[in-house]
Amino acid sequence: MELPNDSTSMVLSSVTVIIPTRGRPEALKRCLKKLLLHVNQHPECMIIVSDDGEASETSAALGNDFAGVHVVQGPRRGPAANRNCGAKHSSGHLIIFLDDDCIPDPNIIAAYQEAALENPEIGVFEGRITAEGTETGFADTAPSNETGGYLWSCNFAIRRDLFTSIGGFDERYPFPGMEDVDFHFRVTNKSRIRFLPEARVFHAVERRVGWKGLKHYALSLILYLHLHGLRQTKKGPVYFARVIARLSVTGGVRYLRGQAAKDPEHLLSTVWVHMEILFIVLFWRCHPYLAKTIFPACCPGCESIHTSLSGH
Repeated sequence: MELPNDSTSMVLSSVTVIIPTRGRPEALKRCLKKLLLHVNQHPECMIIVSDDGEASETSAALGNDFAGVHVVQGPRRGPAANRNCGAKHSSGHLIIFLDDDCIPDPNIIAAYQEAALENPEIGVFEGRITAEGTETGFADTAPSNETGGYLWSCNFAIRRDLFTSIGGFDERYPFPGMEDVDFHFRVTNKSRIRFLPEARVFHAVERRVGWKGLKHYALSLILYLHLHGLRQTKKGPVYFARVIARLSVTGGVRYLRGQAAKDPEHLLSTVWVHMEILFIVLFWRCHPYLAKTIFPACCPGCESIHTSLSGH
């Protein structure tokens, strides 16, 4: 992406940090406490919290201790739309996306600013994500990005003009889990991405169990394949067969060796969901009908994905 000759000075003059949230005030406070220590050294930096729940309640919970934080009401249509909402309220030439359950390193803002200044030809900067905690079972997970290549939405920076030109996050994704993969796919065609290991956040291990979350992930993945194609995404039958093998054998052994064998039913459910996705991919011409049959709607988000798959 080519930038104007004077764009580097503009990068340092205005930066916006966007944090989407919904009903997690304590996690948000922990993130903001660390972040405000950095922002106090960067008066050109603005923090926007986009709340997909009740923004007024979050503002009250933050109180005067976080007076410099701007809380805006999210659209209540999922994390993709919520991040876009924060971006619409921003004015920074460089936008930094963080998640409310991440703890940022002290130099994260400076790292992104320095990289943006020194690399005017690059539009996207991918931050490092370090998992914290111990996995105790098959349902424990945390995003980890120690060497780059993922562009998880909980830690990256992008120039505002590039974010606007690609239309932000695709709001057809109502659930978390694939909206950042879709964003990564689209932005790669517009700009090089540089990995910044010094721009780091820590993300705690979380326990995610339940069929509903797996179904939402499956529908989001099918939507991603629907929008971009099996060949373009390189996720055909062979890919999913390998995923199933890795989950069944390699993943299971790794957890057992680590004595993290709680929630074995979650591993079985995860393998089963990927087998269902493989079946849909094998009969891809019928994927809208198969997705609706195998993963029936349980909420408006599911219904919206089914509508997108049907082309309505």
